[in-house]
Amino acid sequence: MDDLYKYPRVYVDAPLAAGADLTLDADHAHHLRVVLRRGDGDRIRLFNGRNGEFLAALVCAGKRDVVARIETGLRSFVPRTRRLRLFFAPLKKDRMDALIDCAVQLDATDLHPVLTERTEVRELKSDKLAAHIRDAAQQCERMDLPVLHALAPLDRALAGLDCPLFAGVERCDLKPLRDMLVPAGDAAALVGPVGGWTQGERAMLLERPGIVPVTLGPNVLRAETAVAAMLTRLAS
Repeated sequence: MDDLYKYPRVYVDAPLAAGADLTLDADHAHHLRVVLRRGDGDRIRLFNGRNGEFLAALVCAGKRDVVARIETGLRSFVPRTRRLRLFFAPLKKDRMDALIDCAVQLDATDLHPVLTERTEVRELKSDKLAAHIRDAAQQCERMDLPVLHALAPLDRALAGLDCPLFAGVERCDLKPLRDMLVPAGDAAALVGPVGGWTQGERAMLLERPGIVPVTLGPNVLRAETAVAAMLTRLAS
């Protein structure tokens, strides 16, 4: 069974069933054929966040099209019973990639990019961000993809939230997240922008009903480090 994990893993937005043939999209076809140099007879793993994970063999790896024949199921998909939302201010490229990697690996179900007064990246290329989310899920053996929500101002993004929101607030005398009781149901985490919260934002986070302001320790963490710390605690 361990040998199966050497096969490339590919997310597809299509139904999966043993015996079916599936034509892969151009990005996957190029990656398998050109980057990984896979050809006819080589095996891959397919998953779609609905039907589970399947072993498949490439049966037509031409210059343009790559067709995979699904052979057998490897893992069943178990629907999630708990949502773990992450609200975050977008970062510049490399740090944003690191933040997304952490969120995917630590089982965030919803990713909410938000605009704060100090958000340094105020426009997102959602297609590239979605592709990175997909790649991160493929690499970490995750069985589904988190939902990527549209970039929105912080106040609008938080409107209607129906679960506790743990907000990291630096330089305040607050209870550490590590000492908090983690809810068994849905939960959310909020990580601030580079440069921290403004006075007005900090006041809102300390006073708004439904928000649980917390500290992550005596040190001021980078945003991507704060994501890892918060999701590790809330996912436990």
